[in-house]
Amino acid sequence: MTDRTSKNRVSAPLSGATRIAEKLGAAILGGVYRPHDLVPGELELSRRFGASRTVVREAFKLLAAKGLIVSRRRAGTYVRPREAWHMLDADVLAWRLRDGGAEPKLVFDLMHARAVIEPAAAAMAARRHTPETLAPIEDAFADMERTAHSAALFAEPDVRFHKAILTATDNDVMTAFGALIEAALAIFVRVATRHPGAPAPSVPLHGAVVEAIRRRDAEGAHAAMMALLERTSRNVERNVEAVNRATVRQTSVAGRL
Repeated sequence: MTDRTSKNRVSAPLSGATRIAEKLGAAILGGVYRPHDLVPGELELSRRFGASRTVVREAFKLLAAKGLIVSRRRAGTYVRPREAWHMLDADVLAWRLRDGGAEPKLVFDLMHARAVIEPAAAAMAARRHTPETLAPIEDAFADMERTAHSAALFAEPDVRFHKAILTATDNDVMTAFGALIEAALAIFVRVATRHPGAPAPSVPLHGAVVEAIRRRDAEGAHAAMMALLERTSRNVERNVEAVNRATVRQTSVAGRL
């Protein structure tokens, strides 16, 4: 009984700190508090969230570890410059992708990063894969073929496919990149398949990547992944622009009402 009670006392503040960190972190990332702005202090956040100052301090530590804030003695807690933010931190990504959405800049920034990293990863996977690391790529592709006419069902194996290629590089940094951007990859799949006929046309492009990796053709794997990502980029750009146009129209109509 004593051990359980003790565990409960320890976990409650951590849960409260995580909740406060998420709310304040999302507000920073959303521009409510801008770089160099002073964020609410311990007393104000304690009142706002009904938490102790100890819990608020723990939340500040979580955000500081992600590069979002810095506390200055007798001066308060400030938002750090944007370049200090740990953009690939799993929590930071999740806060920017809340409610299944993402601002266009994040989408295109990640798309450009993928264009640099994933073709190189495909080439590395072609050179270094083993039967054990090739199998998950092939399994994911087989699932993609089976779900090619359902955007909702296609998303999970598509994410798994790209992560498996990063793992097959046998490079710990590449593998970590896949784990970090998993939530973002899911957003890409949803955005890229928001049009009639998707995602079936992308299946042969994925298949070309698999074939090149399977035959250890590093140059071919690099080229095939580039072709796949170029198509993804075009679809993402088209669909993001369509969403933006719809948002502008809705705003315009609302303004006239």
